[in-house]
Amino acid sequence: MSSNTFQYKPLEHRDSFRLLHLEPSSNHGTDLKGSLHHATLSDCDYDLIEPYTALSYVWGNASQKGAIHPGGSAKEITASLDAALRDLRDKSRVCRIWADALCIDQSNNAEKGVQVALMGKIYSTAHHTVIHLGKSPSSFEKLFMDLKARSQTTMHGSTSDLGKLSLSADEIEGMRRDLLSKPWFRRVWVFQELVLSTDVWVQCDDLRIRWHHFCEAVDTKNVVAAMSLDTLSDSIAQQNQPRNAIPLEDMNSRRYGAFEAPLSTLLSCRRGIGATDPRDIVFGHLGVVSDRDRCDRFIKVDYDRDLARVSVDAARYFLETTGIESLLLHAMNPSPIAAPGIPSWCPRWSRPQVPWETIHKVGNRFGGGDDSSYVSFGGTHHILLSQPPVLAISGFEVTRIKATSHAFSSCDDEIGAQEESKAVTLELLQDIRTGIKYDEQRQKLFIKCFKIWVDAANAQEYSTARPRTVQQIADALTHHIKKPGTSPLVAIKPLILAGGKSTRMGSPKHLLPMPDGRPLYQHQIEVLRKACPKTETVYMSLAQDSEMDELLQNASKVSYEATPGENSIEIILDLESSQGHESNGPATGLIAAYESDPEATWLVVACDYPSITTDALQDLQSRYKPPVTCFQNQEGFCEPLLGIWSPEAISHLKENCKAGKLSPSKAVRELDGYTYLPEDSEALLRNVNMRSEWEDALKSLRDEPTDNFMEEPLEVL
Repeated sequence: MSSNTFQYKPLEHRDSFRLLHLEPSSNHGTDLKGSLHHATLSDCDYDLIEPYTALSYVWGNASQKGAIHPGGSAKEITASLDAALRDLRDKSRVCRIWADALCIDQSNNAEKGVQVALMGKIYSTAHHTVIHLGKSPSSFEKLFMDLKARSQTTMHGSTSDLGKLSLSADEIEGMRRDLLSKPWFRRVWVFQELVLSTDVWVQCDDLRIRWHHFCEAVDTKNVVAAMSLDTLSDSIAQQNQPRNAIPLEDMNSRRYGAFEAPLSTLLSCRRGIGATDPRDIVFGHLGVVSDRDRCDRFIKVDYDRDLARVSVDAARYFLETTGIESLLLHAMNPSPIAAPGIPSWCPRWSRPQVPWETIHKVGNRFGGGDDSSYVSFGGTHHILLSQPPVLAISGFEVTRIKATSHAFSSCDDEIGAQEESKAVTLELLQDIRTGIKYDEQRQKLFIKCFKIWVDAANAQEYSTARPRTVQQIADALTHHIKKPGTSPLVAIKPLILAGGKSTRMGSPKHLLPMPDGRPLYQHQIEVLRKACPKTETVYMSLAQDSEMDELLQNASKVSYEATPGENSIEIILDLESSQGHESNGPATGLIAAYESDPEATWLVVACDYPSITTDALQDLQSRYKPPVTCFQNQEGFCEPLLGIWSPEAISHLKENCKAGKLSPSKAVRELDGYTYLPEDSEALLRNVNMRSEWEDALKSLRDEPTDNFMEEPLEVL
């Protein structure tokens, strides 16, 4: 790369921005060349001759680089932008393109703040907006060819009759899964870009189709769900706003001229959406809110302000518009990760929970009364101090708390309440089995939890004779747990997926030494033991010919040198090929576990992930949705070997293997499994397959606190 590094020239006018004039090339692989030109939005708004195209894309991994050469200089860009520009580049004509990472000086916070405030106008002024999703599935290419052929026979190229497409229903479903799992659909900025753009196209590789054709092909409701807009649509509808105020509800019509949702609604419904910079959860919605004037009184798009300052500004806005009760309920359930400088009364909008529903619904369901039960008499009075930011609230003492119930997480819908009730019921059932006596209050809680689950999920089965006593309910639940096909109430079994010798690593991964000298599998046993404290056994899946250390050679079961009651480990050997079972890669271990207990639900941790933590696995369990739930990496792909697999899911995987489809990821997609991006995913989901990757992982692991590693050795039983 040239040592002549590109330098930005300052923008001169209030509505100035830069456009890339991308030079043509008939060779996709040649260097990107072009020049950055200053323009004004007012001039572009009246320009009929040389319109520009706005690019909407995901920045991607900052460590993966490409380059462009504007005016002979060298400018580093992300690999995702490099790919998008190559796909947009014309063979013979200069393209005028706006791309935020290149057209904004990202090192200049003052300019960045001004340009971000203009982004809504930049997208609405652009003649076209292209959503670049990356690589193209084969079904997308067939859809493109269908639409191109149709446009030659009809002026509008309508796809209103999808039955006439050459794609089969399975191909359309596969395309939906592939494309809607792309990271683009879960980023904060794309909502504003989409709502404000006038002519939107979806592009994969060098193939482009119109947005409304894309929505028809994959079904608009699936797009709404992929962009986390389903709760937003529900919220707006509940406010009795006109139908055209709900974005994406009907993408076959023209863009809507107005969007009737205040920032408070957007923050409430879209909290936890993806953002590289958590401040953008607030900034990224300002271009489309209906109360922008009120927002401007409290919030300034200024990247010199740190996250704590932006959080306080947003909280002041929220306090003004929704009231103190709503603010404090949104601020509940803070992240366990410290947030320097952010007061406890400020909501963490980068967190996905919507915790205020917990008090509302749990209060109603478990005897808390109506909504007024948590509002003080005569309303609340508050004073907001600025330095340091302190929220002072007046009140008076009512009484002292004598006891508390089991902890409840967010019940943000009926399904959430059902799942919560099942979890609490199962926990109380375990107490009954161990002989714990219940007082009257806990008996009532147990019965109410059980009834919610019964009424919602099993009303027909228990409609004629519902049990009323605690012991009757316990007996009924025990019977239910033993029945086939009732996995949601079966306790999760932890499983280490070890396999055999790794060709690329050159040695078995489960025996790789951790910083404390113990093999990796012993470290993962400790992580799983803490993540599943109520389970009696941790299971380990090994290949028949897998290398074992002395501990594993001498026993099929091992336990801790600890107090009685701590869990042990059992080894599950993969089925031998001599018995007619061929090795199917990671699927082999999952299937072996399934065949050892066809009714079990398994929490799976592969030895590929040495950095996985107890907190992450506990979070995974709290989010579990049958039939399969797993982590998702930063590229938007699922990590099936870090997940929870129900009997239904592994049975599906087993049938896939019989048909030659060996990929657990494919099974997750086919089952429409639930995936999510955990915090600190880059470090947490570090996957080691080669010796160099293991050495890099060890460097990070050595910096972790020592209490992450096993304190007590294992002994042979």
